[in-house]
Amino acid sequence: MDLGLDGAKALVFGSSSGLGMAVAAGLSAEGAEVVVTGRDRARIDAAVERVGARGGLAGDLTEPGAGTRLIAETVAVLGGLDICIVNTGGGMPGPIMATDGADDSAYHSMLRPALEIARAAAPHLRRGGRGRLLFLTARSVVEASPELALSSVMRSGVAAASRSLALELAPEVLVNTVITGQFDTPALGRFEAALAASSGLGMNDIRAEHESSIPLGRLGTAEEFADVVVFLASARSTFVTGSTIRVDGGAVRGF
Repeated sequence: MDLGLDGAKALVFGSSSGLGMAVAAGLSAEGAEVVVTGRDRARIDAAVERVGARGGLAGDLTEPGAGTRLIAETVAVLGGLDICIVNTGGGMPGPIMATDGADDSAYHSMLRPALEIARAAAPHLRRGGRGRLLFLTARSVVEASPELALSSVMRSGVAAASRSLALELAPEVLVNTVITGQFDTPALGRFEAALAASSGLGMNDIRAEHESSIPLGRLGTAEEFADVVVFLASARSTFVTGSTIRVDGGAVRGF
């Protein structure tokens, strides 16, 4: 199937590793011109080479204005913007009662940059005639996760903003939210390490618990996640907007 991505201009935030890099690689493999971003210059340069990206930009999205700057720099590199993948950092693990003092940092890590990026990207996405705005979130948007309570609060705000933007930017731009399940990535490893430190359980026990919670009986691969995102960004996805799509191996138990 030809996804119609040849020559599309794409920016993937948080793409120097993990799921973001897999999405960038998937878009590039389909012929899109891709810019990757991250905070570490060495990792960005490695991702550019691995992905075959047109460029790599450094910036910390927790800093107000960084998202707007990265949009402008991407447009300068690519000559426009058709696809924007919003992939931000997470927050402190733990329940609401145990994360006192972390509210502001969670807001500046997850919700505020997503809104800033959407506002900066929208005029460019509308102009190209093939606009796609995709927000990568977490299962805490659709299922209570006490160990990720602040993520649930802030990422639920991202999902709500995505739904509103789907109405505001129609028909020029399609806007969707993609929920990530448990994937074998460095981010999951860091989360499991934090759980191990707070619970006293071993890393192997925590990994086994995660795998047993997934009906398919395993973690997903970054490429499996990227395939779904690339399709939603493609010319083959033309009547999907305002939706929340789960890619989680059936882990979320709700309807």
